[in-house]
Amino acid sequence: MKAPCVRDLLGQPVDAAFERYGRVAADRRAGEDRWLRFEAPNWTLRLRARPDRIGGPALVRSWTAAFAGGFDTVAEALRALGLPPPEPLEPSGGTDDIRRPLRDSAGRVHSLTLSVRHGRIRAASGFDEPPDWGVDTPLLDDD
Repeated sequence: MKAPCVRDLLGQPVDAAFERYGRVAADRRAGEDRWLRFEAPNWTLRLRARPDRIGGPALVRSWTAAFAGGFDTVAEALRALGLPPPEPLEPSGGTDDIRRPLRDSAGRVHSLTLSVRHGRIRAASGFDEPPDWGVDTPLLDDD
């Protein structure tokens, strides 16, 4: 597996992460935030979780997946993450980071950033907030 499947992970209780990825490599708290790191031979996944109410379960607020080898194209990276392909289809990672809105299966809009280094997509980050950088690119539908 080249990347963890992160489809619909935002907003889920941290227990969903343990079910998906198994044993945690690191688990620490900083204030109200809980930071988890999962590792596999070809990727690492870092999660930030926080309850939405006092006494509530910690919910995944953001994730960052880093890839050992990276990906040549946006479509390849998204497919490995379990996310839908971009529309229109983008042929390569290029040289600049790629920011896109991402809609989950419940219809909520989140933010997605693909980090490009030396022409390859080396990491991806999802945030449980709508984009604050403008929505002039098509939504990635996650249904």
